[in-house]
Amino acid sequence: MQRWGSGDGWLTRARRNGAYERFVDRTDDVMLVLALVFVVVLVWPLLNPDLPPGLREVLHWADVTIWAVFAAEYSVRLLLAPNRWRFVREHIPDLVVVAVPPLRGLRFLAVLARLLGLVSMVGRLSRQSLQVRTGTYTGILAIGVLFTGAVTVYDAERTHPDANIRTFSDALWWAMTTMTTVGYGDRFPVTTQGRLMAGVLMLAGIAILGIVTASIAAWFIGQFSAVSEAVENAVESVESVEDAVESVEDATEETAEEVERVVDQQAELLAAVRDLSHRLSRLESRVDDAVRHLDAPRHAEKGGTGTEPALMRDDQGI
Repeated sequence: MQRWGSGDGWLTRARRNGAYERFVDRTDDVMLVLALVFVVVLVWPLLNPDLPPGLREVLHWADVTIWAVFAAEYSVRLLLAPNRWRFVREHIPDLVVVAVPPLRGLRFLAVLARLLGLVSMVGRLSRQSLQVRTGTYTGILAIGVLFTGAVTVYDAERTHPDANIRTFSDALWWAMTTMTTVGYGDRFPVTTQGRLMAGVLMLAGIAILGIVTASIAAWFIGQFSAVSEAVENAVESVESVEDAVESVEDATEETAEEVERVVDQQAELLAAVRDLSHRLSRLESRVDDAVRHLDAPRHAEKGGTGTEPALMRDDQGI
């Protein structure tokens, strides 16, 4: 038997064509606005018990209507989701809003999770640094969880005969001491819903404190890393300059040695030329002496002195 919604029907084709993403894009802004209105509808009657009956009735029907819209929107998204089990696991807060309408505190906590998605989106779109965005998101998350815990416990405790949390200020004080893990003990919940919320606040306080501590540590590590990187770059630059200086010194030494070799070669060549010049001079002197010695007998026979130049003697026919 073929499962409903399986096969190549219109639903399967819609999933393949991205119907889920288109539906979420078109309804996400509307659902965020409804979540804000839902927060007001949930909290206003709790913080102001003296509301007129007519206004309280309007808020009640607004509560029911918004819850119905949330239920319808969740059902459509579940129908269009490509993987339903994965959708359910990743959207637990939305399921809480739809499945437990009598538990107003849990519904408020679930709506807060939806609103935090908007804060996260705004943080991603901002141009601030990661540490600043993380700190902003953590601060908003802490305030939201604190206010949610106070509202939830106040709603659960205010009508109980043995409760010691009677006003919203008492609930807010208790939420602050619980979330910061101080726990003075002057205010404490006695109902099951209040104690469950106390456990959530304790875990949330520890988690948020860990996030804050990790963010501060990451900031310091980032600063130290930047300084260390700058120092390393400076050291590398100095080492590069030293290497360049050593290279220039080596090149200068090699050039000086080459110049010395050239100078030595030129000095040797000059000495050789001078020696050759002296030899040529001595050789010319010897040649002249030999010529005069050979020409002396002929000049004696001719009556010459033998001291005339050889060219003149030839011109005279001697």
